[in-house]
Amino acid sequence: MFNMTLNSELVVSNRSNMSADYFYTWTKQDDAFHFEMESCFDHTLKLKDGSEKIDLTSLSYQAGFGYSCTPIIDKMSAQLQSLSIASAKADFSLKSRVTKMLLNELGRQGKIFYTTSGSESVENALKMAREQRKVLTVCARNVSYHGATLASLSVTGDWRNKAHKTLDDWTLRIPEPKDDPTGCETRKVIENYGPEKIAAIILETVTGGNGAFAGSEDYWNTIQNICDEHGIYLILDEVICGFYRTGIAFGFHKYPFLKPDFITLSKQITGGYIPFGAVYVSKSRAEFYDQNVLACGLTSYAHPLGLAALEGVFEVIDNNDFKSQLSINIKTLKTFCDKVSTLQNVREVRVHGLLAAIDVSFDPSQKEIFEKGTYLLTGPQRIMLAPALNMSTRDLESGLKIVEDYLMENI
Repeated sequence: MFNMTLNSELVVSNRSNMSADYFYTWTKQDDAFHFEMESCFDHTLKLKDGSEKIDLTSLSYQAGFGYSCTPIIDKMSAQLQSLSIASAKADFSLKSRVTKMLLNELGRQGKIFYTTSGSESVENALKMAREQRKVLTVCARNVSYHGATLASLSVTGDWRNKAHKTLDDWTLRIPEPKDDPTGCETRKVIENYGPEKIAAIILETVTGGNGAFAGSEDYWNTIQNICDEHGIYLILDEVICGFYRTGIAFGFHKYPFLKPDFITLSKQITGGYIPFGAVYVSKSRAEFYDQNVLACGLTSYAHPLGLAALEGVFEVIDNNDFKSQLSINIKTLKTFCDKVSTLQNVREVRVHGLLAAIDVSFDPSQKEIFEKGTYLLTGPQRIMLAPALNMSTRDLESGLKIVEDYLMENI
């Protein structure tokens, strides 16, 4: 029988004095940070040399339920024995059941378009919005990341956009929430450009690796009002925020007045156990395709293993033990962030549930922190934290202590 557990041996090749036969992502290959991995369990990476590293960013924000999540593994393993692959045209009970569960969790009426990644989710949301509005321009912020395909990169604002010839002529940059807390400047930019020429506004509810920035209630209220007044579609990127990363089911639930036309999902949608994603399409936007061809699709649309993993995720998040541990972990991370915010070399800390950014006065070394025993993501003058939602208190406190010691050493 096929064994779905992630604890089985996984060795990443690293031949001395030779480059790997595969690429490392988002980096110069000669300078790439990488490591030889033997296995993983719970919330820990075990390296080939026998050392163990506590994961404090859920790999790249997707492993939000750890590496040994029995409900997800069991659902996928059972699915392999029944319906392991299916046509995009196929109807089956798992597909119907899980889709209803997802719509219910979102608290929205509409339909779901399935994908295999966050980039694909954004790509398809952009295509639908542009097709229905019959104009091309999309508003987006500079401090953002929306995906790695050309269209999703065109609305991305960070350094990854600059490395490619994208579709930037179709992107209108709007101010950041920290510079425009009421959204008034954003309104001016849109009205000066011509709202009739704008298809959509795409925004991360809370930015991910670019700093965990979130807009105020006034900001989001203005965004929704602009969309309502001019018929502009609102695309909310919940690829990182979705499935309790910020402490609630979805980031946009913090503001009940938000009425997204599209919501993009991925990462924790399967806990990272299989590539998967989804686009929520509102009822009115979905009805457009009742009499118009939906020119969107992919080979592995609504893959049964992805759906099975998502059903496992719902089993996890509906469990009272999970909710209790999530609450404890949110408090633990907040206490840690409050403590380190007083350090001389910490400029600002932003924390939303189990997503935190620590802005520091130096460039932290991911490699140095890793060698001390913790895996996390860093950027210029920034440390990002996004531990697994169900991490044990002991593991979380141990990992955070390593980060605290590292900060103390660099004062």
